[in-house]
Amino acid sequence: MEAKLRTIVLLLAVVGVGFAANILPNPSFEVWLDSLGVPMPFGWLTSEYLYSGSARRDTLANSGNYCLLLNGGDTSAFATSVTLVRPGSHYEFVGHARVPGLLGGSFVLQFLSLLGRPVGTAELLPVFNSAFYRRYSRWVTAPDSAVLLSVSLATLPGAQVWVDDVTVDDTTIAGVADDRRLRYGPGLLHKVVVTGVGFEAAGGETGLLFDALGRRSRGRRPGVYFRR
Repeated sequence: MEAKLRTIVLLLAVVGVGFAANILPNPSFEVWLDSLGVPMPFGWLTSEYLYSGSARRDTLANSGNYCLLLNGGDTSAFATSVTLVRPGSHYEFVGHARVPGLLGGSFVLQFLSLLGRPVGTAELLPVFNSAFYRRYSRWVTAPDSAVLLSVSLATLPGAQVWVDDVTVDDTTIAGVADDRRLRYGPGLLHKVVVTGVGFEAAGGETGLLFDALGRRSRGRRPGVYFRR
């Protein structure tokens, strides 16, 4: 059983690396297959394999046509996917959840070794009551011994959670991304992602940058900066 689960984890990881800056497969749960004899979203392992009706396709989507509906019932419902990571690289996790109850559960981010053993401490992002989809995000850096990143959402018993648009962006793939749609504070700031691909943001096209604390920076190290 352990060998079978390890094989599934590695297959999910391989599937996830071919999707542009986002490295998670099927982030909007649009593609469903009859996996392991039960319907599951492509690239994901869900509790439907253990408890029928606990993880199913639904049309109350944040985007696209479908989403994943987790029904806790008497036990926890879950969905998990795994992707390959590079030690020292920075990743941005974003997930969207709609929770009719007070507290639905939590997104869980856990780096793993090649053998699937936990590396470091898991990052927990509790999902809580919202009439519409709420956006949850977290920046993480892969530890030196990490090879995989597991992304999961587990509900509390009895909780019901709609999940959609779950992504992990590898900031080293795109080089430099300038997002003009984001607004921070009273003025319009552009988000600039500087990565370790030989780019230096001192002067040049990007001009003066600021870090997340508002300090001036030349952006010589990989990270996220902002400019006017």
